[in-house]
Amino acid sequence: MLAHPEVERMSGRAAGLAFLAWGFSAWGGAKSLGAQGAPLLVLQDNFPRAFFFRSSESQAANPNNSYEEWDATFRRLMGIEGKVFDEEVPGRMARNPQFFAQFKLDHPNQLVMLHFNGRARDPLFETSNYFAGHWIYFNGATISADAPAESGETDIHVSNANLFKTNIGRYGTSNDDIGLCRLDAQGKPDWSQSEQVQLVSVDSAAGTIRVRRGQYATAPRAFPANASYAAAHVTEGPWGAHSNLIWFYNHSTVCPLDANGKTCDDVLTDELAARFAPGGLLEAFDGLEFDVLMHNVGNSSALRGPDCDADGVKDAGAIGGLNVYGAGVIEFCRALRQKMGEGKLIMADGHGQGHQRAMGILNGIESEGWPSLNDAAVEDWSGGLNRHFFWEQNGRAPVFNYINHKFMVPGGTGQQQEVPYSTHRLVFAAGHFVDAAICYSYTPPKSAGELVGIWDELWKGTAQEIGWLGPAVGPARRLASEQPDVFNGAGSPATSEILAKFSGAKMNFAIDNGRVKVTALSGATQLDFYLNGVPGSGPDLYLAVGAHGDPLPGYPADMPRLMTVETLDGVATPTKHMTWVNGQDFASTFYYGDVNSSSVRLRFTIEGTGPIWLTLTGHAHPDAIVREFEHGAVVANPSLHDYVFDLASLFPGRHFRRFQGTALQDPATNNGAPVFSPLTIPSKDALFLVKRPSSPANRWTDY
Repeated sequence: MLAHPEVERMSGRAAGLAFLAWGFSAWGGAKSLGAQGAPLLVLQDNFPRAFFFRSSESQAANPNNSYEEWDATFRRLMGIEGKVFDEEVPGRMARNPQFFAQFKLDHPNQLVMLHFNGRARDPLFETSNYFAGHWIYFNGATISADAPAESGETDIHVSNANLFKTNIGRYGTSNDDIGLCRLDAQGKPDWSQSEQVQLVSVDSAAGTIRVRRGQYATAPRAFPANASYAAAHVTEGPWGAHSNLIWFYNHSTVCPLDANGKTCDDVLTDELAARFAPGGLLEAFDGLEFDVLMHNVGNSSALRGPDCDADGVKDAGAIGGLNVYGAGVIEFCRALRQKMGEGKLIMADGHGQGHQRAMGILNGIESEGWPSLNDAAVEDWSGGLNRHFFWEQNGRAPVFNYINHKFMVPGGTGQQQEVPYSTHRLVFAAGHFVDAAICYSYTPPKSAGELVGIWDELWKGTAQEIGWLGPAVGPARRLASEQPDVFNGAGSPATSEILAKFSGAKMNFAIDNGRVKVTALSGATQLDFYLNGVPGSGPDLYLAVGAHGDPLPGYPADMPRLMTVETLDGVATPTKHMTWVNGQDFASTFYYGDVNSSSVRLRFTIEGTGPIWLTLTGHAHPDAIVREFEHGAVVANPSLHDYVFDLASLFPGRHFRRFQGTALQDPATNNGAPVFSPLTIPSKDALFLVKRPSSPANRWTDY
């Protein structure tokens, strides 16, 4: 039996580890991305591109499942993604590294991807190489009376006991983890002289905190009065009933250095790159996806906030007017790419405006829930498409984006939100328009003998055929864009007629080479302006905005700027959608399905004061989308009313039927029957169609 020394060291087991990534070099297994072996199916042309998400992880960790039973379920699509480390969920290292590595050996053209928390880690997992100052703490308090070096529990007098919290975390049952350290000659925290403790209780009246000493592989030490400091860790979770609070990495560009002159990100990138390198535990893996890798550190309140530069003062990751945390996240991704090279996929969450902005460095994003986690009504249709199209244009080759299909009940209950099958189809259709792969946490009913079910659309129902649509014949067609322009061509190229519709305080508008150039005047802190009098004939308005702009000063030049477009007048429900703007022209779209006025007013907000250049077209039409594939087609209607697709004109000479769905899902819709033109699709619904030979008896009508 082969054993990998890293697993042996981390899990404490010396035998029975035959299923290891290390064995790939000895056994001649395939390499990632098709460089030296079978190409990954999820990177090829055949759609649907579908794989299993973290159900593969939880089922591998279940001791009741044999490898053979587990493999029989998860080999049915194009790959797996999950955790094999205990950085967030304890117990994942017991079997997952072996199962995942054996899976890659058995199925070399299937994706095997690590899921890894990019923001924080369990302090009980592999923290010996990290310096106490590599974690982010809240602003803390001075220790106001001598605290002796003693084991057990100690009452520590502090200048402000209210800075420390009990009954926190996801379940309201956790207490702060706290760092104690000496103060340097300037009165700032010196994390080279420190101890980690756990909060037991707070006595605000007495000004004391009771703590459990010498935790997380540290020893109790003495802390003299008025020369020492206590600060709570910035944490998240626990992400399970048996999990711990996990500590935030200090990704900022002002992270304190350890004795070797290394930042937190220096240590973390070295660690990850070594694990993916030849001989490393993850050598056979195709890459990793960073969960919750954010642009903003968050967690600020009036009382306490993150202290990224470790000077004892909360800064929320913003110093000197710059988001040093967000800039640091980009540089973390850049350093990891340099150390890991081009042979592995590196990805991160990207389904919201608060996520990382390492475009051009990462291969792509996960959308955890599409359009977003709590948007079961698919109201942010436009924002969801904009985000994916932008990453498709700006990701690092090979570009790989995916949708993790899930909708959660708001409020942190951890429960899936019930939605109709039409919503599932609409989300799957959107993925096919933006070249995204599909995985899912929202699982369909499973048949007898299955550990996890598979959505019918992903493998043609009863046919169980992966990649059944085949290659795309062309890009998705936005049918609205093929309708008359409500601006009558005045916005692309831009003319004085469209220029007159713009207004905004401290803004200047001009025509520059066929575009509207928007420039900030003195005193402006961002671009903030209005587009007035957009013609609306209701109920639908589709606005296409081409934009590029200068980068934000002080940030990495490849970091894009956030742009939002908000409806102010002319629609029944005010709506705000986002997109990104960088130096490359990008066409964003904004769809409104409840226009109730002949004139719509929109507000544009763009980060920073650097100029941007715009072109515009508008169309009084739903954002209905179709895409043809070699063996079928996908059509979608995101509007609030029925939409009629003229299949005969959209797909001349093509003939379609519905695929035959399984009895446990939606066989009434997916019934195998022929489809005829015109085809009516209800509101917020989509349909996956199979091409079929024409019938001579019905050559003009048989669709």
